[in-house]
Amino acid sequence: MKNYSCKQQNIINLLTKKPTKQTNLVQFLMPIFKPRSLQWISRLAPFAGAISLGLIVACGGSGGGSTQPEPPEIKDPPIVIEPPKNELPEVSADVVDPSEVNAGGEVTVARSDEDAFGQSAPKVSSDFNLDANFKAGNMLFRNTHAGQGPILNTATCQGCHVKDGRGHIPMDSSEPMDAMLIKISAVDGQDEPTYGGQIQTFGIASFEGNDPTAGLPRYNGAINTGEALGEAYVYIEFTEINGQYPDGENYVLRQPTYRIKDLSYGDISPGSLLSPRVAPALFGLGLLGAIAETDIRALADPNDANNDGISGRVNQQQTILSDEVKLGRFGSKAFTTSVLHQTVMAYRGDMGITSSIVPDEPCTVLQQACIDKAADEPNGGNEGSDITHVELALVEFYSRTLAVPKRRGYDAASETWQADIWLGRQKFFNIGCTGCHVPRHQTGEAAGSVLGEIQLNQLTPDAAPIEALSSQVIWPYTDLLLHDMGGSCQPLTRELVTGESCSGGEMCEYVLRCDGLADGRPEGLASGSEWRTAPLWGLGLVKTVNPRATYLHDGRARTIEEAILWHGGEAQTSLEQFKLLNKNERAAVIAFLESM
Repeated sequence: MKNYSCKQQNIINLLTKKPTKQTNLVQFLMPIFKPRSLQWISRLAPFAGAISLGLIVACGGSGGGSTQPEPPEIKDPPIVIEPPKNELPEVSADVVDPSEVNAGGEVTVARSDEDAFGQSAPKVSSDFNLDANFKAGNMLFRNTHAGQGPILNTATCQGCHVKDGRGHIPMDSSEPMDAMLIKISAVDGQDEPTYGGQIQTFGIASFEGNDPTAGLPRYNGAINTGEALGEAYVYIEFTEINGQYPDGENYVLRQPTYRIKDLSYGDISPGSLLSPRVAPALFGLGLLGAIAETDIRALADPNDANNDGISGRVNQQQTILSDEVKLGRFGSKAFTTSVLHQTVMAYRGDMGITSSIVPDEPCTVLQQACIDKAADEPNGGNEGSDITHVELALVEFYSRTLAVPKRRGYDAASETWQADIWLGRQKFFNIGCTGCHVPRHQTGEAAGSVLGEIQLNQLTPDAAPIEALSSQVIWPYTDLLLHDMGGSCQPLTRELVTGESCSGGEMCEYVLRCDGLADGRPEGLASGSEWRTAPLWGLGLVKTVNPRATYLHDGRARTIEEAILWHGGEAQTSLEQFKLLNKNERAAVIAFLESM
């Protein structure tokens, strides 16, 4: 068999994940590596005149100091630093910019209730056709879909992104994960042979009848009974960590340990890597996607040339049809390049809904019960898949045009911020937080969907740019770059609940322990301790929208203050400066963040 390059091999792993009876993996992807061949053209023939597909891929990254076996070294690609296309006045800690109150520019809405994250851009809601597309996408986002499963994490997009906001962690070990998930990789960074790229908690039986426990994992259950059960049950144990500010005020953090039991399809391969992820909020994605790639790359400083201790790096992927390398900007490790890419991967990985872009069911070749159940599914999409291109385009449009909530605490008449918010903003700037949380950007032209223009119930080629998202001054407080946040992970162990080591059997659980924010799992060019700078807009409304929501990529932080205190690595200096603030100044920083 031909030896593929790293990028080619990851095309296989990212876009097909778990091969099934539908597609022979190599036969389907071989044409991708010969884009001018007749064979490749024949694959595209069904889509001619209707769509243009861009499937995004990447190579694996370094281990980031984890005690896991180190994957092959990946060197950063050369970065061409170009001046930003949109020259705006420098943002100052001491100068009020009235535009900051409208964090999404013209894509801002004055909502601060439980529906604050679910509103459309004003230019969309005021246009009959665009509003109809938004509402149609909203309906698809909130409802189940024919052909979902056979294994899945949740039944709807809304099931994870609660009211278009953040998901939540289980209340205790008796509640299965339904708004967060666990990504998994083999020791070499590729998909784990039995469980693929993420652990699905449920089998479709949990959503087909009145018993939500029917599809939950059981030890060797899928092997012994042939039922397409959920893959494994993951629960969290927290250890409290006590700390104290220099002024004597105490604080308490909680360190998560992840335990996996009830594996339905057999053992996990030795050395596997895990990464817990809580579903993020969705508003503002279209604006982030419309920031010029050159503007984001201009912020990167991988070798810390300015000696400020901050070394932002890009994650990037290659598009198959054009062979273009594009910036990754979505997901906890900036692993996906577009809202459409994020959407098709979530449909397939989280809900078991296939598309012609990602055609394989979420079953590995070692999950025969899952493969057999998938053979009985109805397929109403393109090329025998579960979802049509029109449906994908509608959900993509909905996700891209969700508006950003307006900031609170600003008096437009006097052009002043509330005193504590303004003090907190000054401190936030002065202790260096804006080195990663870059306050302001300007969007360029927001290209239309590569799938085409939505016209009633069909797509036409060459979608027009989305005017509502274009040329907007926005305040997301992110650079969309990767930063090393410190920490490391121990290798995955096997233990009884009492703590003794074990080698197998129903009572033997897999255990992941990490220090700091690291997950130990590379993703693309991101190491096991690197994370994309999370946008801060909407932060103060997270719990208003979903009272159970918590903070950080894995939901460990119960408050914004706890989230700050978990920062390390490149953010360590800013963290120490935050700790040195007096109690009122720290409260002011929190008030500033809660005003977003």
